[in-house]
Amino acid sequence: MTASTTPTERSSRPFPAQVPALHPVGAVVEAGNSHGGDGILRIMPSAPRAPRQVTTTTAGEEPIHYRVGMPDPQSHEYHVQMIVPALPERMTATIVFSAWAPGSYMIRDFARHVYGLEITDRQGARLGYQRLDKQRWSVTTAGRAFMVTYRVFAFEASVRTSFLDDSHAYWNGTSLFFAVDGATTRPCLVSVVAPRAWQVSTALRRVPGTGKKQDNTFWAAGYDELVDCPFEIGTHELVTFKIDRTRFELALYGRTNADVRRLVDILRRVARATATIFGGFPFDRYLFIVHALPVGSGGLEHMASVTMDITGLSFEDEKGYQRFADLAAHEFFHAWNVKRLHDPALGPFDYTRENYTRMLWFHEGFTDYLANIIILRAGVTSEQDFWGWIAEDWPKYASRPGRGETPLGELSFEAWIKLYKPADNHFNHSVSYYEKGLWVGMALDLELRLATGGRQGLPELFRRLWDRAGRREANVSEMDVRRAANEIASRSLDHFFDKYIHGTDELPLPALWRRAGLKIAFIAPWAPQSGENDPVKRARARGWSGASVQAQAHAPGSERAVVKNVLPGSPAAAAGLTFGDEIVAIDGDRVNAASFPRRLGDHRPGTTVTVTYFRRDQLRESRFTVAVSPERRVQIEAARRPAASALAVRKGWLGHPPRK
Repeated sequence: MTASTTPTERSSRPFPAQVPALHPVGAVVEAGNSHGGDGILRIMPSAPRAPRQVTTTTAGEEPIHYRVGMPDPQSHEYHVQMIVPALPERMTATIVFSAWAPGSYMIRDFARHVYGLEITDRQGARLGYQRLDKQRWSVTTAGRAFMVTYRVFAFEASVRTSFLDDSHAYWNGTSLFFAVDGATTRPCLVSVVAPRAWQVSTALRRVPGTGKKQDNTFWAAGYDELVDCPFEIGTHELVTFKIDRTRFELALYGRTNADVRRLVDILRRVARATATIFGGFPFDRYLFIVHALPVGSGGLEHMASVTMDITGLSFEDEKGYQRFADLAAHEFFHAWNVKRLHDPALGPFDYTRENYTRMLWFHEGFTDYLANIIILRAGVTSEQDFWGWIAEDWPKYASRPGRGETPLGELSFEAWIKLYKPADNHFNHSVSYYEKGLWVGMALDLELRLATGGRQGLPELFRRLWDRAGRREANVSEMDVRRAANEIASRSLDHFFDKYIHGTDELPLPALWRRAGLKIAFIAPWAPQSGENDPVKRARARGWSGASVQAQAHAPGSERAVVKNVLPGSPAAAAGLTFGDEIVAIDGDRVNAASFPRRLGDHRPGTTVTVTYFRRDQLRESRFTVAVSPERRVQIEAARRPAASALAVRKGWLGHPPRK
């Protein structure tokens, strides 16, 4: 449901005729040959336009009007005003502040950043109100229009929240706007009062004629659309491009060493490859908001836009561009999967509490897998890059002790309390539905291709679901996914879902890779085939304790070796080591975070060593026997002479399916 406590129907009301799609606020096409040789259309700030008053929709329903100011950006506080038209049928109205941001499954209690709340009538007379709980207020209105003013502290640089300083403004709507309970399908206007020379980028449509004194107004069909369209405001670079008749915009904020033209080319390739899967775009305009920050933190999807926080100075090698492409492909795929193809729990939303779903393996895990397929088919990565990605990431998953403890459906359901709030033992007893869902998605893709001679796989399953339900934004259940898989395979694959999504069976991927014409080898890091030419280093790699340490700053020139995790059944676990212990010596030799693995390597497997450590400032000592490391590296390459059936599967997997 929406912000109320009773489910409501998502608004399907069209945009009013007097609010057409226009260029972004305060923008004109650069003079001269605007397209240039690269097909990129650059947008530059322009003089503001005269405002035009819009008070009602074509249906005659007066919208809720929000006004957002930032008179002192350095204070990190937005000044927000919400004007609610008369609701004659109600003597009281309840205003509600969201508790979470769709796409990020954790309660964040955004109301904790609200200050200076005042509620008056349109003439400024104070109205009586009562706070009902942490995020709801009941207002005595006697059916009349009323006005809510408040400030929001915004100083968290993430895609899920809001941020404001003297360099730019960004908001994700659930962390900024009140909703009126029972009126969330009523149209909304939002006016932005920004510092001079700042431009506004958002997926919302701009009301024609506004722009005087930086007052820019945008229209939303209801609260759901309002909070699903983040805003980027400032002096960011704005670049646009078109694919067929669909317009794309990149609003790039921050300092980066990336070639912006190459970023645009990646976005163009990703968008085109994704549209090929679904047969076109479900929108006529899409906005990429990219924040180039000191440390990136991922992305958050929306119906017609996305926010991506990237590490701005991470483009010193090809890996930087590949990471950008992978993030863009994942988030862009969400414009279909989650935003339009979703189970009933994920829309309309109840913004006040957890919205539980058991399908995040489908929405997030399968999306994570297909992002790698998309950037491969888009030509951003190569076939060798694809095999290298599998070889690098599969051992990380396959060595996780918690990968087989909880079924994927339950991992999804528990996201609110475990994935986003992991305890110290999370690694040992759980796994992310992103990570396991990715590998399950790959396994299903290969199973489908084995059943169809390589012609159809997971992309075709999504196309089938899109044509059947997504185009009309109908809910999709797990049964719909199973049905589509069974239809493609021409046999029941229910056992697959039962074993790998609702069960904890080990995934059969190595066997599936071989059936797809790949040569697989699992190699110990001390083996001659490991790629390490130094025999001394290879020999020292055999020893293993099962304890991983993380560095913590301590005395000048040293970093404490603090235990981050101890694997169950390992020598370190038998010795009684646990989270937070500070290891100070191995067999009397002092260690820090960097030297701990080196000193461990001094001892052959089978040797018993003494470990000295602090636990809560008490010095302790224990002994364990060094074991042989279970670590294995994976080498993957295409078999030179695969069977014809295996070659067909491999070609279809990579995007070159055989013809019928």
